Amino acid sequence: MDAGGGEDRGPMTYAQAEQFFTSLEGPTAQERIDYIFPFLISLLPRPFVPTPEVAGDDSDSDNERFSLTSSDSEASGVAGTDPAAAFHPAAVGDGEDHISHLPDALLSNIVSRLTTQEAARTVVLSTRGGGVWAATPLLVDDAHFVGADRHSDIPIMRAVSRCVAAHPGPVRAARVTRVFLRQRDVQDLILFNRPWPINMPLPEDILRCASLERLYLGVWHFPKISGSAARPSVFHKLRELGLFHCVVRDKDLDALLAHCPKLEIFSIVMSYGALSRLRIVSPSLRVAVDWQSTLDEVSAEDAPCLERMIFQTIDTRRSIKIVSAPRLEVLGFLNLNLHKLEIGGIAIRARMNVRARAMVPSLKILAVTLQFACNQEAKMLSTLLKCFPHLEKLHVLAIPSKPLNSAHGLEFWESLDSCECLQLHLNTLIVYGCLVQTNEIGFLQYMIREGKALKAVGLCPSPNNKVAMDLVLASFVQSKEASFVESKGASRGGSSADVILAKMDGSRIFQNAIDMSLDDPFSADNIPLSSSDNIPLSCF
Repeated sequence: MDAGGGEDRGPMTYAQAEQFFTSLEGPTAQERIDYIFPFLISLLPRPFVPTPEVAGDDSDSDNERFSLTSSDSEASGVAGTDPAAAFHPAAVGDGEDHISHLPDALLSNIVSRLTTQEAARTVVLSTRGGGVWAATPLLVDDAHFVGADRHSDIPIMRAVSRCVAAHPGPVRAARVTRVFLRQRDVQDLILFNRPWPINMPLPEDILRCASLERLYLGVWHFPKISGSAARPSVFHKLRELGLFHCVVRDKDLDALLAHCPKLEIFSIVMSYGALSRLRIVSPSLRVAVDWQSTLDEVSAEDAPCLERMIFQTIDTRRSIKIVSAPRLEVLGFLNLNLHKLEIGGIAIRARMNVRARAMVPSLKILAVTLQFACNQEAKMLSTLLKCFPHLEKLHVLAIPSKPLNSAHGLEFWESLDSCECLQLHLNTLIVYGCLVQTNEIGFLQYMIREGKALKAVGLCPSPNNKVAMDLVLASFVQSKEASFVESKGASRGGSSADVILAKMDGSRIFQNAIDMSLDDPFSADNIPLSSSDNIPLSCF
């Protein structure tokens, strides 16, 4: 949030934001932030500490069983003995403490996997609990404390602070969404300011915690970092950083990122106004995510390791610049109405003659949002296919709109020549939304006709998509002997000649984007169906 649009005047304070929100009709300022907060929490990485098992769980999975035996003879089954003794000899009640016979290192490993409450109870009851507890890395999640779901978080704040302060051993991870945590040698930290006041300054000690490997901060007002005494120490170990609804200036963010020489994943969520741009200058960064922020510009200026640039934007125009990112493989969602793309210093315009300097040969996956009824956006999509000559997957989110000028319709797509990516590389096309208008059907016909390497087509399972599905079944399936595949999301990489029933789960894209184990963050697993199945669209 910016008080006057210029950085010299400084960002809007939360006091000013509260006054502004209160002046609006509808919910109060606090009601608005209370609505936003659960959404922010839902985007956080998975908890470090596993949630307690549900009572009555009778899972038979062998992987979930844990047994202790004192000798091989005790473990062998003997006719006429208690069946439980064959698997859990200690269950027969011999009175011996089998767990205490385990080595300290193994005991410490076991305790570290328990929730905070369970770990505390275990060490209190165990005869060797004191020594084991002192060597056990502490994992703290404030959601596991009694009363964490109450309106008042003061008791939770005190409990977490006392728990961390009193632990004699290392603190491996903390997930704190309500309170301030005193600085320790923490490796993983999720720290959210809750409840209000939301103009709470970020404790500067956090910026000096050199042991951090993963850090997520939410609803904080950043101190001035650049050119001040609050400058952070170098985060030699930090690999993952997320800023959620924080107030931070451009210069301070630049200074913060410059102190993270091993940073691999960076995300900024719902940043409004105070931050106007994101400059990616990093020797190590692999993933950059901008989620529902109002940035004016995102620029990959010097990013030799950058593999992903992921966006989910609200209705604000911005520039997307790719200056130097030789390993960039995933880009999207590019909004062809709101985003102005620049590659190698060249502004990408619809129907332009694409030169080599305006290409990104490394890009494999592209996701775009567009209205086919808008001639300029449709033409821009055809140009992008030439900018990314080695593209393998194209995700298209079709925004429904009334045709503004459909005169080009089929003629536009029929007049287009092919390009390298369609001839040699593009193997998967996923379209979210319904293709109904003439120009939308023309796009699908063009992709099927020119996509010589196309092996999978995904369409939304809706009765409104019957024309598009019939087209695919008639031209794509028959000629390439496709099989049917239903997807809960989209295709992660279908087998040869698949027809994919694509359903987008937008809430998962953020989690997928920061998960480097997934090749395609816009996709999910497929469930194969028989190719002989008759699949009426009205059933979905």
